[in-house]
Order: sequence, then structure tokens, then C-alpha cells
Amino acid sequence: MNLHKIYSIFFLPFIVGLLTMLVATGCSDDDEALQSQYGYVQFKLYKSTSFEKGTTTRAADKLESMSSAQKIKVVMTHNGTTVSQTLLLNAYNANNAEYGLRSDKLQLLAGTYKIVGYYLYDGLDEVLLAGPAGEDNELTVVSGGLLEKALTVDAVPHGTVTFKLSKEGISTRAAGEYLFSNIRYVDVTVMNSFNRVTTELKGMKVTYKEDSKEHQNPDNANDKYMDIGVATCDSAVWLPAGTYQVVAYTTYSQSGIKRSELETQSVRGESFTVIDNKLTKDANVPIQLKETAEYIKDYKALKAIWEALDGKNWRYYSGTINNAIHSLNWNFNKELDMWGDQPGVDLDNNGRVTGLSLAGFGAKGRVPDAIGQLTELKVLSFGTHSETVSGRLFGDEELTPDMSEEKKHRIRMHYKKMFLDYDQRLNLSDLLQDAINRNPEMKPIKKDSRISLKDTQIGNLTNRITFISKAIQRLTKLQIIYFANSPFTYDNIAVDWEDANSDYAKQYENEELSWSNLKDLTDVELYNCPNMTQLPDFLYDLPELQSLNIACNRGISAGQLKADWTRLADDEDTGPKIQIFYMGYNNLEEFPASASLQKMVKLGLLDCVHNKVRHLEAFGTNVKLTDLKLDYNQIEEIPEDFCAFTDQVEGLGFSHNKLKYIPNIFNAKSVYVMGSVDFSYNKIGSEGRNISCSMDDYKGINASTVTLSYNEIQKFPTELFATGSPISTIILSNNLMTSIPENSLKPKDGNYKNTYLLTTIDLRFNKLTSLSDDFRATTLPYLSNMDVSYNCFSSFPTQPLNSSQLKAFGIRHQRDAEGNRILRQWPTGITTCPSLIQLQIGSNDIRKVDEKLTPQLYILDIADNPNISIDVTSVCPYIEAGMYVLLYDKTQDIRGCDALGIER
Repeated sequence: MNLHKIYSIFFLPFIVGLLTMLVATGCSDDDEALQSQYGYVQFKLYKSTSFEKGTTTRAADKLESMSSAQKIKVVMTHNGTTVSQTLLLNAYNANNAEYGLRSDKLQLLAGTYKIVGYYLYDGLDEVLLAGPAGEDNELTVVSGGLLEKALTVDAVPHGTVTFKLSKEGISTRAAGEYLFSNIRYVDVTVMNSFNRVTTELKGMKVTYKEDSKEHQNPDNANDKYMDIGVATCDSAVWLPAGTYQVVAYTTYSQSGIKRSELETQSVRGESFTVIDNKLTKDANVPIQLKETAEYIKDYKALKAIWEALDGKNWRYYSGTINNAIHSLNWNFNKELDMWGDQPGVDLDNNGRVTGLSLAGFGAKGRVPDAIGQLTELKVLSFGTHSETVSGRLFGDEELTPDMSEEKKHRIRMHYKKMFLDYDQRLNLSDLLQDAINRNPEMKPIKKDSRISLKDTQIGNLTNRITFISKAIQRLTKLQIIYFANSPFTYDNIAVDWEDANSDYAKQYENEELSWSNLKDLTDVELYNCPNMTQLPDFLYDLPELQSLNIACNRGISAGQLKADWTRLADDEDTGPKIQIFYMGYNNLEEFPASASLQKMVKLGLLDCVHNKVRHLEAFGTNVKLTDLKLDYNQIEEIPEDFCAFTDQVEGLGFSHNKLKYIPNIFNAKSVYVMGSVDFSYNKIGSEGRNISCSMDDYKGINASTVTLSYNEIQKFPTELFATGSPISTIILSNNLMTSIPENSLKPKDGNYKNTYLLTTIDLRFNKLTSLSDDFRATTLPYLSNMDVSYNCFSSFPTQPLNSSQLKAFGIRHQRDAEGNRILRQWPTGITTCPSLIQLQIGSNDIRKVDEKLTPQLYILDIADNPNISIDVTSVCPYIEAGMYVLLYDKTQDIRGCDALGIER
């Protein structure tokens, strides 16, 4: 039968008959009776796996895909009448269509029908396929029922397949250098092995993860699993059934919304078979690794370095503060392109090594010529000043390539912060520190929790690296290099090949190697190398050296260290560019000549603590320092033109020297106020004067905190206030003052310019017997904290109580020359001081206290007053509530509060 010439005439008599019945009856009962004569049929289309030749009538033999069929026209006969109807076809999605299609429901009169055939149409009503009904071509429609009828379609069989990307050996091709883990999308071209037809599958998303497989590590008997990288395509794709192999691929990376092509490559993958309506898993896409890829060469160099430095015996022993230390050693029991994933190694997006830290592993031996392969290296560390406490990454401050200027500054200040900085207010008494910390308007004093001055004790080693190949000069992108805690000598750092016959040395032998090519190298540390007897020559060839740490090198003699510093200062490259210079804990005795120092025009930080410096030369006022540490030396005098200071000075240290006078190197008239200056533990005042010049020539100190404790000062340093020094905290404890006469803090008429700024005074451990009226509120209106404990007061100095801002006052332990307790009288009226909240008057001989205590003065120390008699009834409720702090002895005569547990 020619199906194209069949016309449907079934519905015309049906409609005429229906209208006739409606006109004749118009009755709902008749309608229900009519409806009961109908049923429904729904067609389901499935792929047929085989057909005999000649059974289809379309140009193509088979339907390419089930999803292309959008409509079906079914032709049937019923009681000699031909019936045809076009129905929509449905599936959840195109992929599900391959498993079958479902038509809309068709309403028919109850009865038996014979299917003649069907037409399949696409979305534009173009005929895709005309097919027969097959042997099972009858259907029976039951009144009020639904019949599902299956139709088979001669369609191309399709199955699904997923792909995995695998690494295939080593190729010698140079193109397409990228990380396997960077693949985010892939296009795959497959070829049917029978008809040689290729199909391109585009834009398949790739997921990468790391896994493991069983493989014995030859370097570690306890490691039986190899790390591998696995990349799979997330979704299954449809292919006509058959046998295929991957013949080409294109890989892509993605950054944000940008997708970039990595490589297009022809390959010959393993064969795989696609079966109709079955899933074939993990068809292989072989991604070729490139032996000539620079990142692969980097990883081979890493292993060469590891082997040369006794890597099998490494064990990471350093601190792990805020560091993710996942392994005690490097692990090469992994795929070659994963060798770069090691603790202490940083990689860029292309897999190149940009950071390498060997600090903390206990490396031993000679750094090989392979180091020269790491040409993208920017940060290199063989040890650091903080590896045993903070770990190789400095704790919170991770040492990384291409740091911002702000982070680089924090890294440069790490040594200063860890080992040099301290709050000079820690020299204050506990009373004054507590009072400051209770005041929200004052910067709190943080207790110093350090238990050791140094991370690694001077002279102790953390590695046994004795030689470094000159191939390191190939690393022209280096920004930071650290040598620390090592036994090498100055002439074993980058002066020769480790092995002139090595493949690496032969490869580089014709290159012109020079440290002058390292124009990005700004930070160098040569720390605690006890066998180093002079600074290595490469330092003087660095064109952009800015930060240099040579602390703790006590193998360098005093004369040699002075000569090395002179050479650095005079060198046209290093002298004008060094900004930060750490050289503490050495043998320095003299500074270079002033003519050399004046060339260091950018020097901002100088650390010379714990040396043997006796004589200073001047930098001159063109050199402006931000930080100067000269503590723990033997300096007797500081030249007036020693240096100038920037507006960012936080703290200057001159403690533990032999200074006889307060240096005249500051200027109280400066608009910039420094944080603090420390002159403690010197001999200031030993000559009977505090300054060496006249008052007219003295310029004062533009600092907020001035520490003069542990000196030999006999006369109050009026010079500081007469010059208008903006001092808010002065520490004068442990001196030889017996009195502070009138006009010590003010002239005869009026006040000095900035004396009113003084808020905190520490006068402990002197021999004071009285205070003058200079300490009244007319001179010190903002005085808030004062401690005169451990002096010789026989009567309470009431002058400071005149200040409306006074919050804490200490007058403990007053004794005469024979050690007798001499302070006996309670300061009547002290509880009425408007702001006073803390009074320490313990360790005296206070007798009868007639004054009624108030909760406003809620911290009171009366301990070690054996003859005291006091009534605390008025504050007992506050004591019981924990709102009043009373320091006392249970043997004292304290009445009015049983909660104190006084022994009667």
C-alpha cells in the first residue's frame, strides 16, 4: 500500500452523526451514553535493533536520533474505514528520548483497529521516516479505558559514554606546556573504527581530583600508595553504537568567565565500544606530558636537589604556627607532573616553581647545579631567623612571591617585631601599667610573652648545607633569598659549579652568570652562619639591595665587619639603596667613617643591638632614620649630627650603654612626635649634669615616652620640659634623686610649653623625701597616674591629689637610710579625690585610719602595714559583691566585714 495516498474520511460521518444527535435530543443523559462509547490509545516508540532490508521507505535507512522526531502520524483501519491522526511526541529531554518517546493520548471509538503504518516528522513538519507497523499491528480500544501501544522505530542505535583524561608517558614535543590540573573543559574527536567517520564532542566539563593507587615508594618502606591526578568529564554524551577511539582533543583552562585554549593534539587512544542504550564508562583521552615542559624540568630539578641534600633523611622539625604542614618530608611517590606539590614549594598557575623553602628540614650537603633550572623562582630560603618558632613561613605572615608592598614591609619587619620591639612602658610599675590598661583612651600595654631572645640560639645550626652552586645566578627573577643557621663559609656561596661535569653545568657553562642580573632581588638574609668570617662578595654586586639581615654572625671579627659595612656603604649600588640593615648580635666595635655613612641616604632602620660598639660616627642630618636600635653596647657619646629622624618613628633604643649625658640629637620643636626613646641602664647624671651642652643649645626630645630609669640622675631633668619636649610618660625609676625642688617642671612665672601633656610619672626607687608644688594641677592638669613607691617619704605628698584627672597613686615601701618604716599617717581626705580609683599604700607603718572609705576608690592596697587599724563597713557590701579590691593581711586590725576572714 502506498501510504502517501491514504486520506482520512473517518471524522466527517462522526461529526455529522454527533450534531444530529445533539439536535434531536439535547439531553445530558444521552451525552453520557455517547461518551461511554470511546476509549484512549497512547503510542510508545522504541528503537528497533534490526530490520530487514527494504522495510523503510525514506531516503535514509534509519532515523539518526530519536530526539529529532517531534510528531507522529499514525494510519489505521477500522471496519473498512481508514483513520489517520497526527500526535505530538514527548520525552523528558533529548538524552531520555533515546530510551523511548511517548505520544499524546488519542480518543477513539471502542473497537479493534489495525495499524497500517506511521510517519515521523521533525519540528518543521518535514518527514523524517515512514515505517510499517510490524507484525503486532492490531489494537483494541476499550470503552472508557487507556491502551498503551508500542511501535518500533528503525533508528540508529545510540549509547552513552563518559571520558576520563589520563597522562600518557613523556613526549618530546615542546608545544602545549600546561598543568594537567588546569584542564577545565575538553573537546574530544572520536572515530568510528568501522566506517572511519569522526564525531566531535565539544565543551565537556572536566573535574580534577587527586587520588592514590597502590605503588611502593622506593624511598619509604611505609609508603605503599602513589599519589595520582584524576580528571573526568562530568556528563555522559550520546554516540551511535559502534567501536571508537579518540583521535584528537583540545583542552581549555578557565579563569573567571574567560575560557582559554591550552592545546589541540592528535592522538590514538584505546578502543572503546558503545552499545545501544548502555553507558560506557571512562573512555580514555590520552593527554601527553611533555618532557621539555619547563615545569616538568623544574620538578626533576627539585628531586635532584632533594637527593643531593640527603632528602631521604629529612624530617620537618620546625614550628607550625599557622602553617599547614602536611608532611615531614618530600614525597616523590606520585605522578611526575605532581612532583612539584611538596611542603615548602610554591607553584604558579603554569606549574613553575616560584617559591622554595628548605628551612626546617635539616638539609645536609651541597646544593647542586640543578638549582639553576628554577628560573621562575622568586623566593628562596635555606633557613630563616624564625624557623624553629614560627616555621618556614613566619607564622601568620606567609612568605610568598610577588607580595604587595604592604605585606613585603610586614615581612621585613618580622625580625624587628619578634626580637627587637618592646613597649618601653613595660618598665613602669604594675600599678601604672594596670592604670593605663584600665583607661580606654590610652594604648594598652601588652605583656611580653617571649621566653628567649632568639629563635635559634647563636651558633646553633638547623641544617648542614656547606656549599651552594653558582647556578643560582641564573635565577634572575629572585626577589628574596635567605641563608640562615648554616655552616657554609663566605667563599662557598655561589662561587663555583657544584660539579662541573654535571649535565646542568654543561648546559649553563657558556652563559654569562652575574649577580648584577638579579635586578628584582631586594631582600637578603645571612643569619647565624658561625663559620662565615666575612660577608660574601655577591652582596656588593646586587643592583637593588634594599633589606639586609646579617645578625648573629659572630665569626666575623670587629675589624672585618667594619670593613664590610664600609664596602657596602661606599659601593655605588648598595650604599644609596639599602633601607633596612639588621646587624645585631655581632662583634662590631666601630662604625665606618662618616664619609661612608653619609652615602646611605635611604637607610631607615638600623639595628646594632648586642655588639661592642664604643665609638659612633655620624650619618649626618641627610640620613633620616625611622628606627634605631643601639641597645646593649658600650657607647659613651652620640654625636649631635648623628642622624635625623622621619615622622614615622615608633621607638628608639639606647639602653644598656655607657652614656653620661642625654644625647642632643632630637628636636622638641619638631611637629612630629616619636613614640618612645629608651635611655635606661646608662650612666646619665654620673658627671653631675644631665646634658653636656648649655640649656640654650639643648634641643629637647620630641617623644611621647622617655625612659631614663637605672641611671645616676641626681637632679630632675628639667632640661626636657624647659625645651618644650612633648612628653606624656616619663620613667625615672632607679636613680639617685633626693628631692624635686620648685621650678623643676615650671619656670618661676607661668608654665613651660608642653609640660601639661605629662600624664604618667614613675619615680620609684629613688631617695625622694618630698615633692614640690610643681606637681599640682596648675602645672600638671592631666596627671592621671603616679608612683613614688620605694622612696623616703615620711609624710604623704598631697600635691598630685590636686589633679582632677588622677586615677592611680602609689606610695608603697617608704624607708629611711637605716631601713625603718617612716610613713605612718593616712592621707586624710584622699577618698574625696574626684577621679582616684586606685591607691597603693602598703608596706608602710600606717596607724589609725579615721576616714570613711567610699566605693569610688575601689582598689586599695594596705597590705604589710602591721599597725594599721581601719573600718571597712562602708564598702563591705561592695567587697562581698566582688566590686571592691582590698589587698590586706588577715592578721591586720580590719573591722566591719566578716567576708574578709580576719583572724581575731
